[in-house]
Amino acid sequence: MSSRATDKPSEAMEVEVKGEFDSLTEGKATILYDKGNKVFYNKVQEFNRDLSTAVINEFSKMRRTEIREKETAKAKRRAMREAKEKGIEASAVPEPTVDVPGMRILEALSATGLRSIRYWKEIEEGLLDEIVVNDLDSKAVEAITRNIKHNGISLDKLKPNHGDAIDVLYANRSEKGRGFDVVDLDPYGSAAMFLDGAVQAVADGGLLCVTCTDKAVLCGKNAETCYGKYQSMSIRAPYCHEFAVRIVLQAIEHSANRYKRHIIPLLSMSIDFYVRMFVRVKTSPLNVKSAASKMALVYQSLGCDAFYLQPLGKVDTTKKHPKYNQAIGPPCDRRCEFTGSRMKITGPIWAGPLHDKEFVKKLQNHVKANPKKYNTEKKMIGQLNVVETELENPLYYDNGCLTRLFRTNYRIVQLRSAILNAGYKVSQSHANGDAIKTDAPPKVIMDIMKQLVALKPDVGKAKRGPETPAGKMMAQEIEVKADFTLVPEATGVHAAFLPNPEENWGPKARAVGGGKRKFLTAAERAKQNQGFRKKKRDEHKKTEKKNEETDKGAG
Repeated sequence: MSSRATDKPSEAMEVEVKGEFDSLTEGKATILYDKGNKVFYNKVQEFNRDLSTAVINEFSKMRRTEIREKETAKAKRRAMREAKEKGIEASAVPEPTVDVPGMRILEALSATGLRSIRYWKEIEEGLLDEIVVNDLDSKAVEAITRNIKHNGISLDKLKPNHGDAIDVLYANRSEKGRGFDVVDLDPYGSAAMFLDGAVQAVADGGLLCVTCTDKAVLCGKNAETCYGKYQSMSIRAPYCHEFAVRIVLQAIEHSANRYKRHIIPLLSMSIDFYVRMFVRVKTSPLNVKSAASKMALVYQSLGCDAFYLQPLGKVDTTKKHPKYNQAIGPPCDRRCEFTGSRMKITGPIWAGPLHDKEFVKKLQNHVKANPKKYNTEKKMIGQLNVVETELENPLYYDNGCLTRLFRTNYRIVQLRSAILNAGYKVSQSHANGDAIKTDAPPKVIMDIMKQLVALKPDVGKAKRGPETPAGKMMAQEIEVKADFTLVPEATGVHAAFLPNPEENWGPKARAVGGGKRKFLTAAERAKQNQGFRKKKRDEHKKTEKKNEETDKGAG
């Protein structure tokens, strides 16, 4: 734990708290803000900040160990070479000692400095060297400086910076120097415009943390907008939340590939109204060659929940040297094999692993070893428990959607048990409590569903007409015999999906630079906007009538 002697609010700043500022405490950090203006603070993102603090803490320890081992090996080889030149025996060469500096962090879009202050005060002492706390808004930089001083932290350690995040990222490209060990991007909306600079500003093997809150676009609303931002077509589908994560990961990977770099996801999650990714960025031209094999298009049936992945590339490892080539496809017919409907093509998405399971275990141990350190501890443990057991197979089926498709009802444990008894794997997804994440092909899932319908044939029978998707599938022959014997592993992880702690739990309004702004809750905004369209129509009619009268007068 951090026990820095400077972590105390200064007396001068306490005077300001009693004057024109209110204070707010989260974790070990206390920030000041203009009275009545909480627009910069979003309580929903506390889980994000808690998780980020834990991730950076464990990553910093891991990275320092890697650097120490690498530098020690270099120093040992150098010492052995010098000893050989001087005729000294190898056994007489002492073991070299290497001093590893702390991590350098860039928070590119800080607003109040809350996140950076928490990092400095809550991450274990000795792991961090400095944090650059940047924002484009001069008023925000004043707030950052004020909050750093209020928390008793030296401005030599937490360095406020007034600048465009993109300029800061390009000015600190790792090829020009050391770069940042950690780059944290947490914008309001999409992080797409920052990715090109971010993958260059991260040191080789460093950590890139990315948040995107434009989840509506990532989940299928205005797919053309999604393509413009991330070069991927999104889709409204049962698996859209995981799809959103994989869209952003492929965008990060594509940005990194341009500079002979690639990503290794440590933890990638869909949370509430945003996605949050923690990825390592490494330089390796060889690994960039296999990037296409980690990308895939997705074929989605328009008549049912069946989907298929089409990799963009493949790697042949049967020979002495890997051979990289185009993948063979398509993975399905032009028409859905179950309903005869057309297939929609979406993506590309990242088809590789979302998480590093060993790193996830370190996170779990860290959270459990520090009880009550994080306010969102229960949610962190629950979500990490699901992530630990989550299969690496991309995307999933939604149990509720399958129920509606076949017009039936059953216990989710029956479906999971049948999949396991058929010899396939199944798990939950952190992105959806009702997810059926499996390596079973669509044919197996649909056959099991048909047999679940047969257990309760009268339920929804009237809605399964011969022309409906369910009716068409029920008429087809069953090839996979289902065994519904309950399996203990099918029960899933409990207490992983907690209810929202407050009403109207969601994103806040966009912050406006400079000046004061009254913050409205979601309910207040809804009331304020009542009749908005009618008012607009009335104003338009008045304008048209006025224009007509003006034209008549001129005539």
